[in-house]
Amino acid sequence: MNITFIGLGAMGTAMVERLLLAHYQVTVFNRTPEKAEPLISLGAKRAASLVTAVSDADVVLTCVLDDHAVLETVGLMLPAMKQGTIHVGLSTILPGTAEKLLTLHRKQHTHYFSGVVLGVPAVAKEGGLTTFCAGSNKVLEVVHPLLSTFSEHVIPLGDEADIKAPNLMKICMNYSLMTAIELMSELFVFAEKTGLDKDIVRKGLQTIYGHPAFQRYIDKIAERNFDEVNFTMRGGQKDAGIFKQAFSEAGVTPELSNLLKQRYDAALSCGMENKDWSGIYEVIRKQSGLKD
Repeated sequence: MNITFIGLGAMGTAMVERLLLAHYQVTVFNRTPEKAEPLISLGAKRAASLVTAVSDADVVLTCVLDDHAVLETVGLMLPAMKQGTIHVGLSTILPGTAEKLLTLHRKQHTHYFSGVVLGVPAVAKEGGLTTFCAGSNKVLEVVHPLLSTFSEHVIPLGDEADIKAPNLMKICMNYSLMTAIELMSELFVFAEKTGLDKDIVRKGLQTIYGHPAFQRYIDKIAERNFDEVNFTMRGGQKDAGIFKQAFSEAGVTPELSNLLKQRYDAALSCGMENKDWSGIYEVIRKQSGLKD
């Protein structure tokens, strides 16, 4: 099976590493070629262009930033893909974009499979992601072993009629995590302002939020460790926009998402684009009058 992976950010790189550890042969492509170097040294094959990357592929996995990047990539990929090729979309995108991708692939006689991942790069490196997926059962049989290399749980949510279900689920999960980051940030700032011991707050929150993802962010906020990036500030801004649009399309007003977008806009305007998205804590501290 010829496997191609497109998009070598921190998450994509971690997933390719897991595929290579499982002895799959993987061709990689990224618009910034230097990002492929660590994977080439692990045995991945470098593609000179996007077209050559997908032309002989049986399965193409994409992990790129946003809806625009996904649609642009697929627009370039499709004419070069052979009939029957499977495209697994791993990115966080709008549900409507997933439906567009399914339609585009059907016209080209290729297959689109939604495989949206939940977790951070450090968890991907350990093979501990959760993948919500939808697509035909025949395609699921092919891609399940691949997804399992970096996922502890692969959860099917339906067939092609339910192609947007994983994207809806990812919105639910990421919105939950993002609002928890906002809440934890407010609580730690409240502790600082009132003189409450931050370690007591940390232990209390770790008791309430038992999931490893919450544990990581509680520690990051408590330690103000935002240089080790699990997810970028610009990615947080993008997701806040996705939440707002998806909720609005469903006739729901996402008040927290409106607030969160303001937080991420403020963080980016302060030059924090290279910080972890949980760094909105620093925005809340500044707005609350705390100084370093």
